[in-house]
Amino acid sequence: MKKSSQKVTILTSILLISTILISTQGFSNTAFADDEAISHDYDFVAGIHNVATFHFRDGIETVNFPVFSTTSDIVSDAGTSFSMEGVIGHNPHLHMALDEAYKHRISKLTGGSAFDYDHRFFDVDVKVMQSSTVLKSFSYRNCEISSHGVTTQNDDYESYHVANSGFAIVNSIEFNCGGISINQEEIFASVRPGEKTFTDYGSLPFKQANNVRTFLTFDFDNGAEKIESVIFTSTGGYSEEDTGTPSFQIITAVLPHPLIDNAIIKSQKVGGLATSYNEDFDVNVEFVTPAKLDGLTKVDAQTIRALNYEGCIVSGYDILTLQDKEEGYTGKRGFATAEILDVECSGLTPVNPNNEPKPVTINYNMGSGPRAVATFSFDSGTEVVEFPEFYQGNLIARANPTFELVGVPGITPLLYEVVDNSRKTGSKTTGVSSLDELFNVNVSMMYGNILARGYDYSNCHVTDYLLKTEHDLEESFYKGFALTNEFHFECLGYSPVDPHLNMNNPQKGDVESSKDYQAKQRSSWGPGFAYVSKN
Repeated sequence: MKKSSQKVTILTSILLISTILISTQGFSNTAFADDEAISHDYDFVAGIHNVATFHFRDGIETVNFPVFSTTSDIVSDAGTSFSMEGVIGHNPHLHMALDEAYKHRISKLTGGSAFDYDHRFFDVDVKVMQSSTVLKSFSYRNCEISSHGVTTQNDDYESYHVANSGFAIVNSIEFNCGGISINQEEIFASVRPGEKTFTDYGSLPFKQANNVRTFLTFDFDNGAEKIESVIFTSTGGYSEEDTGTPSFQIITAVLPHPLIDNAIIKSQKVGGLATSYNEDFDVNVEFVTPAKLDGLTKVDAQTIRALNYEGCIVSGYDILTLQDKEEGYTGKRGFATAEILDVECSGLTPVNPNNEPKPVTINYNMGSGPRAVATFSFDSGTEVVEFPEFYQGNLIARANPTFELVGVPGITPLLYEVVDNSRKTGSKTTGVSSLDELFNVNVSMMYGNILARGYDYSNCHVTDYLLKTEHDLEESFYKGFALTNEFHFECLGYSPVDPHLNMNNPQKGDVESSKDYQAKQRSSWGPGFAYVSKN
């Protein structure tokens, strides 16, 4: 990967993102799918929807099913398939293809796959659109129907009782195809040194917990693109058992990013070919709280943490429509068309900004239960971090105590440093490396300032670390996402703390044993009476 010291052109916005930001309906627009006299009105996140045009021998038919998803990875060489779902409408050619697939099913299942009929093979052009703008398009060739069913999407008893719930009778169809092409002209690297460009696509209009946002800068030989992803997952690089290949996955709204799309096309072309090579790139992932106004005071943007991935390639790419049962069809919610990008890299360098440690507190609804406050005691200092999620492993079934803490990334430089150092010690199947820094952790269950119970862990080390975004299908596009740190620990020692029993300084209970009681009774006997043992 070439490191650019060339002139960079800053492009701070594009019309497409601006259209999303100024949408008068917040995060969603309405698109219409018309099948002659039958009209279907759906709500699509950011107005992004798909339109499929089927090219049959006897005619061309446009189908506006709201759900389109690839069922095989576009860049792999493991086949080409996709699925669609939509309410049963007026689609005569598609229905004829379904009927003929049923009629001739025996010939397909008994080895007579060469048998042909009018609607067996066809081509499909799929356009992912926002209003009348084509964001991305795909051309499937020599497709046939591999499975078909009619089902009713519902939400159990709520469909019978709740006004905005209900039922949707839908066609669910899967297609196998001979190939797929991504309809974008390939961009080649410029040989002129002054033509490398940088495009910043800005923020997306979706809510994030604590407003911690994920920005990724893809650095190619011929330019760089900075995007925001609503969903980020680190899928390799920190596990104690196998640090493996540094990798990550992002899921975000389908939008055109020419250089990133170019890398996807390149990976698709060389997939499965031993004689071809791919072109790598670098990715800088930053977790940032943007600048904001606190009253009349401006608070500057702050980078909480960063991950620099080096020598990367696109290892997977899919399109997915997120939905929740019948909700998109009944108008209770909608549909979210997203793209999934998997990236594998040869190197990973974590970057921790020079932030001053400070206590991390949360303001979440913990129900009637306590808050988990963790105090980390490192060689370099102490950090106090409040987590909304705490999991303790089965202490009886394991040789060493284990626990997990999960929460939105905060300013915890000492904890991040220990996490990153644990990766440097390399993979290990059991035990603790001599290079590991061991530390102590106290996890206190707090009701306000009242300690209900505590857990003291000693000589701990990090066994795994994940960054992932919590989300719920399409609902998160309407309500929000939550990027989380997930820390896994194993310790050599454990001691419970119960302030009500004073377990750190146990006292003898103020009770009498049966022997004490008998001795007291005998001491009150009069003269001439004595206790004689049966033995």
